[in-house]
Amino acid sequence: MGKEHTGKKSEDLKIKNVRKTIGKRTIKRQNFINTSALSHKELQDLMLKYRISINELHLKTSIKTNDIRGYLTGRRPIPTYVVDRVCEIGEDDGR
Repeated sequence: MGKEHTGKKSEDLKIKNVRKTIGKRTIKRQNFINTSALSHKELQDLMLKYRISINELHLKTSIKTNDIRGYLTGRRPIPTYVVDRVCEIGEDDGR
């Protein structure tokens, strides 16, 4: 006959489409599971410690500059791979 609906698909969509409201804007949170525990202030300090500019991070990782600015101001959730890449770049350059 027909397949029974288990409800898994709707649960998966709920995880992917989590929204966060800041002021009047609603921001769709992508990579909800992979967000870092690091705050935007701590990411700023980390980039200052290793003397990495927004442009340098963009050139070495291909992350859009507007996304990087969003991470640094706290408008976007910081994915763990960004923190890992900042640390790798800082350690590789010997800073």
